[in-house]
Amino acid sequence: MRFRSEEWLKLAMLTWDQVGRIRPRLTMDSDSDLVRQLRAETGFLFDLEPSEQDLDTVGELFAQIAELGGGELRGRFSVRAAIESAPAAPAATGLRARYPGLVWVYAGGIGPKMTRSLSFSLTRMELAVIAEEDGVTHVGLHPLFARIYLTALADAMAASALLSPVTDDLDSHSAVGTLDRLYELLLEKGARRPAIGDLDHAYIHLAVEAVLRPTNIADVPVRKLIDFRERYTGELAAFRKHVGSLSEELAALAAIENPIAAHAHLHSIYRSTTKPQLEELRRAMRAFGVESSTGMLGLKVDLASGTIIGGPVATAGQPVVAAAGLTLTVAPYVAGRIKARRVLREQSQVAYLLAVDQHLASRSLFKRR
Repeated sequence: MRFRSEEWLKLAMLTWDQVGRIRPRLTMDSDSDLVRQLRAETGFLFDLEPSEQDLDTVGELFAQIAELGGGELRGRFSVRAAIESAPAAPAATGLRARYPGLVWVYAGGIGPKMTRSLSFSLTRMELAVIAEEDGVTHVGLHPLFARIYLTALADAMAASALLSPVTDDLDSHSAVGTLDRLYELLLEKGARRPAIGDLDHAYIHLAVEAVLRPTNIADVPVRKLIDFRERYTGELAAFRKHVGSLSEELAALAAIENPIAAHAHLHSIYRSTTKPQLEELRRAMRAFGVESSTGMLGLKVDLASGTIIGGPVATAGQPVVAAAGLTLTVAPYVAGRIKARRVLREQSQVAYLLAVDQHLASRSLFKRR
């Protein structure tokens, strides 16, 4: 609910029509001046709270997995172990001082991020601590367990609201689109992976130069970016629609099972359509007095369903096909043990990961697990 990087937020303004964040109504307002300006002058940002359905979907999955592997979960995600291994934090206050090393999930009465039943179950299993701060209930979790839980919640919320999960944190994004992979993420650290040829167990990761990246973006006034968005609303919308169509092209090629052939087809589209549109937008930005380059945008396509379900986090060692402006790889994944909730994933829309240049170069997308 808090943006870690104002530069990332400025890039997001040039990439998406709107961005929603998971922010309960009663949480303390700690927005930056930039966020306040965007909220006051544009409709770009909006807040979301988990619905009861979202909470129940994720809560039931975590509860079932806890029943199957409670001992193993304690071995990996015990709150006691997280507290005892936490480094000293002299400046910490409140819950962070009392329970160092834990990540706190809001569980208040309005807009909670976890059901009461799940929080009590996790507490009994020594996987959570329930505590209050300033009269508001929070649940403390092992950092990795919290990361997986919150990412799964964001994924469920995106699917039910027909939105697309996005983050500037690749580690978090590795779990996006994986409601049916929670068993593996939580318990099967060294899970055996199926063959790439199995379309029921494969992603294609696409990285494409399709982001406007202003030079010295930190120094570009946000008002100038707002004016650019307003002046070129139609052109930006058309470009977003085109980039989304790349996933449709890729999914249509799934039956070929040949990343080289898929890449050749998509690269032809990139040269003829994507690149010219992007260059036109760069010229328009130059007219506003802002020089820009191109940045990487990542898409992750589920070959089984033909839908986009997350950002790129390919498995090392998989075939990579690269050319100027476009990089493609195929990576297998283990389908989850619990399939009943896959219906949510089938509702997912196009999902993007906005690549920040200091963290992501085209090839670095495919060197992370």
